[in-house]
Order: sequence, then C-alpha cells, then structure tokens
Amino acid sequence: MAVTSLGICARTSSASLSLLSSLPRSPLRVSCYSPQLSPSPIDKTLTQIQNSGVIACLRANSAEQALKAARAALSGGISVLEIVMSTPGVFEVLQQLVQENPNPALGVGTVLNVEDAKNATNSGAKFLMSPATVKDIMVDVKCAEVLYIPGVMTPTEILSAYDTGAKIVKIQSENISPEEQQQLFYQMPYLIKMQSFKMISKKYINLQILQLCRASRL
Repeated sequence: MAVTSLGICARTSSASLSLLSSLPRSPLRVSCYSPQLSPSPIDKTLTQIQNSGVIACLRANSAEQALKAARAALSGGISVLEIVMSTPGVFEVLQQLVQENPNPALGVGTVLNVEDAKNATNSGAKFLMSPATVKDIMVDVKCAEVLYIPGVMTPTEILSAYDTGAKIVKIQSENISPEEQQQLFYQMPYLIKMQSFKMISKKYINLQILQLCRASRL
C-alpha cells in the first residue's frame, strides 16, 4: 500500500516558494486506510469463537496429560481451546501447541493478574478468560491485541464489563437454570443485538443448553 506523506512548514521563505513553483507539477495521490478492511487479531479471534460455537475447556493434572488431551481435541475438530491456569506448565504447554497448531484459537483461562496475562500472551495465547472482570488485564491486553473474556453473572456486571471495553463476556452460569439465564439475556436485548458485543455461556453442554444458546443468539 503506497502512502503519501505531506509535510507543512510553518515558515516559508520567498526563495523556497520560488523553488517550489519551478518544480514539475504532478497530481496528488492520497491513499486512505480503513481498519475495517483488515480485521485486528482480536476481531479475528472473536470471529473464530463465533464460528466455532464452542470453547473447549481443558484442565489437567500434568503437562503431559494436557498435551495429550489437547492434541486429541484439536485433531477431533476443536478450533477454540482454553487451557486453565491451574494446569502444571500451562505456558509451556501452550507454546508447544501453538507451534504444532498455529491456526486454532488457543487461550488461557482463570487469568487473574497482569503478570499471568503477559506470560500467556508471550506464550501465544489468542484469548484470555477470567472468572470476573479484571480491569488491569483489560487495559493490558488491548496493547497486546489479545481478546479478553471476563466472567459476569448479573446485568450490572455485564454492563460494567461492556463499559470497560469488553467485546465478549462469559456468563458464569453453573448455578443458574436455563430459564433464569434466558431472562438475564432478555433484560439486555440492546447488547445482544449489537454486532460488536457477544455473550457466551459457561455451562456443561446438553440439548437444552444448546437450544437456549441458539434462541439467545449466543
């Protein structure tokens, strides 16, 4: 992409004006750049999650178990995989998986502080998840162009995460029935309809939950 750089001087002498007028004239070409033409890494990851429809969550007792389970999940068609922070050697596991599988969206879950967020990002994470909204992480990952998914439970927490800059939130719904969760979504229809903001549900998968997610456009 060719970009024309224009400089404007505050002071111009008569000699300079004479020199400029003697130069051959050529039509000015201006190149415009729109960020919408090239999606950011965050938007790409968000699209991957939306297209997948499922974020597989991996928690293991050892790095060896984590690698074995992750490889099996990825070879089986999982395209978005979260590795929980409590997994031993989580960053080394992530690095290895990213080297072997550069295309899937691999991330780290239960990230609670900026230090862990930085380590995960440096290890190749495309997204980070937390059980709550950690504003320091939200600010830090914007510079690193990594998608941050905070956990929420109430309309107040959803709105607070959105106001802080979240593009997507995770509904912590282990103890919420599908009916209660649907009511939660219905209370905020303007957010659900926004193309720039998404809500996902943390729930063990069954037919009822899948039907709820489809009905709520998650």
